[in-house]
Amino acid sequence: MSTKLEDFKLKPWLLADLHQFGYEVVEDMQHLSAVEMLRIPGMGGRDYREIAKALGRQPFPDQKRR
Repeated sequence: MSTKLEDFKLKPWLLADLHQFGYEVVEDMQHLSAVEMLRIPGMGGRDYREIAKALGRQPFPDQKRR
């Protein structure tokens, strides 16, 4: 089962950019690293965290809690 990017509450301009890059479902972004995802214009922290959660990744794995 593939989760479409439209199912997330992403900003409309970010969703348009992702479609322009050829990303229709979350699994299309599986090969991107965290740095590459955050370099996409319009990709913010909240959007990145939602996509990372859908991919089954820890959003910021090296971050230590204080």
